[in-house]
Order: sequence, then C-alpha cells, then structure tokens
Amino acid sequence: MHGEDLTQEELEALLRVETERAFDARIIAELERVPDLTAAIPEDFAAKVAAQVPAKKVQSARTFAAVRTTHYGQFAMWAGLAVLLVLTVFASRGSLSVVSMTVEALLFMEFAAIAVWLALRSWREG
Repeated sequence: MHGEDLTQEELEALLRVETERAFDARIIAELERVPDLTAAIPEDFAAKVAAQVPAKKVQSARTFAAVRTTHYGQFAMWAGLAVLLVLTVFASRGSLSVVSMTVEALLFMEFAAIAVWLALRSWREG
C-alpha cells in the first residue's frame, strides 16, 4: 500500500523487472534499426568477385562422347527384385501370425514397387 516500505525481496524483484524491461526495450530498438550497408560493401564488389571467377571452358563433342552411361543401378534393382522374390516366397511359408503376415505384405509391396519402377523405366527408354 501507499506509505508502506517494501521488503528486500520485493525491491530485488522490482529491480529485476525494470532491468528486464529496459533490456527488452534495447533489443527491440536494435532490431527495428535499419543497418547502413553503404560503408560495409564497396560499390565495385561484384566486379571484383566476377573478375576472380575463372573463364568457363567450352567442352568439345569428343569430351561428351567419352562419357559412357552405365546401368549399375538398374542391375542392382534387378538383383534386389530377385532377393525380394526369394524372401517373399520364404516368408509365406511361415506361421500365420500378424507379424509374419505384415512382413510378407511389406516384402510384396516392395517387390511390386520395384517391378513397377523397372517396367516404367524400360517403357520410357524403349
């Protein structure tokens, strides 16, 4: 109340609140200030950087002919398809528990996804 003295803890809490408010006000003022970038970046900065970039070499047709496409990824997918087929066959011979049926369904879905991907890829190429 008015006229009552504050305890030491209340004075410390009041001082802490006022310090936090002043700190928040300084942060807000600094965030709202627009920085002056004219002195930080020289005007010819872009020209200096562009001058340091080496010239792009023009590649001849011989360079492009030397690049050979490989089909390692496609071979790996065929091998994965074979492995999934074997795993699906062996998974179907297991028990009829929920876990074995889930594993079998997941293996079959992976097998189907890879088969569709390979079919679309060969259809697009051919």
